[in-house]
Amino acid sequence: MGNAVFMSMLAMRPEYNDKVQMFVGIAPYSKVRMDFSRFPRFEWLLGTMVGWLKHTKNTKKTDIFRRRKINALVGVCWSLPRVCHKAIPLNLDWKLLPVMVGYFPSGTSNKNAKHLFQLRNGQFRQYDFGQRGNLEHYGNVVPPEYDLSKVRVPVSLYYGEVDPIVSVKGMKAQVKALPNVVKAVIVPKYNHISFLVDRDTRDAVNIPIIQDLRRFAT
Repeated sequence: MGNAVFMSMLAMRPEYNDKVQMFVGIAPYSKVRMDFSRFPRFEWLLGTMVGWLKHTKNTKKTDIFRRRKINALVGVCWSLPRVCHKAIPLNLDWKLLPVMVGYFPSGTSNKNAKHLFQLRNGQFRQYDFGQRGNLEHYGNVVPPEYDLSKVRVPVSLYYGEVDPIVSVKGMKAQVKALPNVVKAVIVPKYNHISFLVDRDTRDAVNIPIIQDLRRFAT
């Protein structure tokens, strides 16, 4: 989500390119058409979550996954990716799960989550208010696309080899759309979740990112 927010900001406010030395994107998606044929229930799950967020103004009031070291819901929560698209990392660090689900969902807005869901068709456009709303906001029934050619900062991208959300094909589309990609890495055996909970993330991702920052961000 943060990747899409950052790229849309630079596309709409290109003057901010001069304030950023480098952008590192981890499993980012913007110009990526999600292929739900491999995991059809995942699209339903995303839509359900977006619908739930629409009616939830403050997740602190619900506290779905209470922040405890031992949480019986952890196993249930982590079974969802398996049900949807068998995306359980091989080197899963189970100690991280109570921490992760204890703060989920958080750090976003209802509109932001819905906008992210709208991007699943591979068109990196501004928020879709519907035809009438789009006419009022944009003067067109279709929201305008973000111009990624305006993202001039050096960009380093990391993708998972078996990521069902951001495919290798989608990765190539993003690399082609961005004018200043200095590095694009496909991490073997990684999926969309691996970057968060895989035991090898330090060596496979974190250290290379630090090296990128030292090399390109001065």
